[in-house]
Amino acid sequence: MKSLLFRLAGTFSAEIGSELYLKLKEETLSPSLFCLDFSEVEEVTEVGWEFLRKITERCKETGSKVAGFGWKGSLTENLPLGFHFFPTESECIHYLESQILSETPANELTPKSEEKTVHCPECQSLLRWKLAGDYLCPQCKTKFFVNKKGWVSTYERLL
Repeated sequence: MKSLLFRLAGTFSAEIGSELYLKLKEETLSPSLFCLDFSEVEEVTEVGWEFLRKITERCKETGSKVAGFGWKGSLTENLPLGFHFFPTESECIHYLESQILSETPANELTPKSEEKTVHCPECQSLLRWKLAGDYLCPQCKTKFFVNKKGWVSTYERLL
């Protein structure tokens, strides 16, 4: 499960709200955790509250979780149902992590049989992989290693 922290600043209005919504929509193709930092937000407009409602609904639909922290103003009746605000970042993160129902670490929640993708470290071709191990890029013939978390390590070449 992916987790992302978004640090917001200024006025949370249509511009920031729509940009954030599009980014979260892109990231919620699989369940994710989203922590929104409002500590530098001066104002949330009516349209901003509407985008928070849309973000909360999108997260519910996809099994993702979203919460915020650091809002210095008073929380109004505009607060979307299911959206939680916390005074500190650590409380927000603790809440989001408590929403993971499995004992498996967040970066290992993908089913073992699911096929995953990585980019070749040399030519950036998109390649599929199932298990950790050594791989050879069919395009550029670069050898590399993929660990169980999907991290790619290249091998040094001796000249």
